[in-house]
Amino acid sequence: MRHALAVMAVLCLPSAALAGPQASNLIINGNFSTSDFTGWSTGGTFIFSGVTTSNFDDYGRPGGAPYALLGPVGGDGTLSQSFADHAGQHLTVSFLLAVDGQTPNDFTASFDGAALLAVSDAPAQGWTEYTYSVTATGLDTLNFSFRDDPGYWALDGISVTQTAVPEPASLAGLGGGLACLAAMLWRTRARKT
Repeated sequence: MRHALAVMAVLCLPSAALAGPQASNLIINGNFSTSDFTGWSTGGTFIFSGVTTSNFDDYGRPGGAPYALLGPVGGDGTLSQSFADHAGQHLTVSFLLAVDGQTPNDFTASFDGAALLAVSDAPAQGWTEYTYSVTATGLDTLNFSFRDDPGYWALDGISVTQTAVPEPASLAGLGGGLACLAAMLWRTRARKT
């Protein structure tokens, strides 16, 4: 009887309630899947930079996935993207970064002008994930600034995610599922007495 009750309870709850909130990426082309900088604004000294699928400097991504190879000489290049969001909402910014360790080099990641990461003359490092928590203002900008005179930075997997706000229909479905569950429990107790 308990197993049948558990199965019926799962069937009563709407699938949206069981799945929980979903995260959505606010960044366009954060994995450079278009094999270029579509969705991004470039600026500064944006030379010796592009999107590649090669295993250049051992930066290759699994399955030959594209990634940005960034190597401006003599000044910083920039890569930025602005996006709309919900003011006050907590966001998670994350990206993958690698560097060959040749100097001079520098790299800065900033959110609305506030530095998240700022390094210079960084030693060699393989792909490393960086993750930061920020607060949305309604219209935000993620910016990367970089220079590596004799070598390259590699950048991939850029995302800014927010927890999805449940839609009214999902909340109504959850309420209906809970009412169904309560009715089943009431009926089960009524049979026992």
